[in-house]
Amino acid sequence: MEKLAGHEEAATSAVKQCRRALERIKAGIGLIESDPLAEEAFRFANRAMWRQRIHSTFSRKVRKKEMTVEDGVEVLDVAQNRSWRLFQMAFILLNLPSLTDLHHPDRSHETEAVADLLWFATGGGKTEAYLGLTAYTLALRRLQGEVEGHRGDHGIAVLMRYTLRLLTLQQFQRAAALICACETIRRENVACWGEVPFRLGLWVGNKTMPNTLSAAANALRQRNIGGRPTGSGTPRQITSCPWCGSEIREQHIRVYEAPGDIGRCVTYCGDDLGRCAFTENNAPKEGLPVMVVDEEIYRRPPSLLIATVDKFAQMPWKGETQMLFGKVDGVCDRHGFLSPEIEDGQWHPSRHDLPSVRNRPHGWLRPPDLIIQDELHLISGPLGSMVGLYEAAVDELCSWEVDGKRVRPKVVASTATIRRAPD
Repeated sequence: MEKLAGHEEAATSAVKQCRRALERIKAGIGLIESDPLAEEAFRFANRAMWRQRIHSTFSRKVRKKEMTVEDGVEVLDVAQNRSWRLFQMAFILLNLPSLTDLHHPDRSHETEAVADLLWFATGGGKTEAYLGLTAYTLALRRLQGEVEGHRGDHGIAVLMRYTLRLLTLQQFQRAAALICACETIRRENVACWGEVPFRLGLWVGNKTMPNTLSAAANALRQRNIGGRPTGSGTPRQITSCPWCGSEIREQHIRVYEAPGDIGRCVTYCGDDLGRCAFTENNAPKEGLPVMVVDEEIYRRPPSLLIATVDKFAQMPWKGETQMLFGKVDGVCDRHGFLSPEIEDGQWHPSRHDLPSVRNRPHGWLRPPDLIIQDELHLISGPLGSMVGLYEAAVDELCSWEVDGKRVRPKVVASTATIRRAPD
């Protein structure tokens, strides 16, 4: 301590925080060793991240013409392409207890809950770390099954927020590869992971993409006939398949408009030979597990939702946003969930090989368990003030009761450059 003369207090504080982090990491390891559900969810997360990593690399190489789809992803399936960095694993482990225990004080305590900040250099792998936490959360909810009448396979599990639209679109491609990995694992063992597909939603302004299925269909028609793009954006937000790298064009996107059809805007992989798991032949009316139109995101809340923070300004004005937090009151087996703001009729006759359906009452869905705020340093100034105004509402909408106790979402954040971190 002689060399730290005058800085003893700071040194003591730093060591204390390091020891606290160590204890949390040990608690995460102990949880995996003692809790079978946590162990299985951890295995799922590692398996999903393994597939995400090699398929992301493969897709990138196909796009750059360094490889072809025929080469196959297996050539990239080597240890160096599917290993964790030490800080990534540490961050995941120290957050497992609070994600697993709904009443953990780091998550649900009124005053002692912790927002864990992942602070690492640009390009160092922050995204991989919180995608690993995402995969764990998706798996754990399904393994936990029904909790207080809330099923784990429906509703948004993870809410990921960005401040800039460009950042959102960049991360959407990476997250899409992870959800593709989760979905392939689910299909291999439906008995364990359920019938409901894992899906990813992109919730941003209407200048980037259409907010309704009719607007999406119109945008595609305009582009297919060579017309000028509409002012409401385009549903083509992924230009290449995140799983195999094949190019995706407008003709690979289908809009199945309600009420006669399922009410989905589906993006198919562009592999014309049908080798990918997400082509139209291999995944009819499902395609890639992504959703980009607000209307279907409300009706079928995805497992992971990526949004820009400004989009939450709609909450007081657009009643359908409550459905993102599980506030539904009915379900249509053809078109998805219902809320008081949704006009869907009471029944739909058989059409397009779809059976007739009648709306049924349905209780609230399980709200998000994990909130990820990327690029935390951008939450400052006027934007930070606006985001702060809605933060209390988001926290309230994500909260629910289990065994008579209030459960809140776990919050993590990441940044490459930040000052005044404790503040």
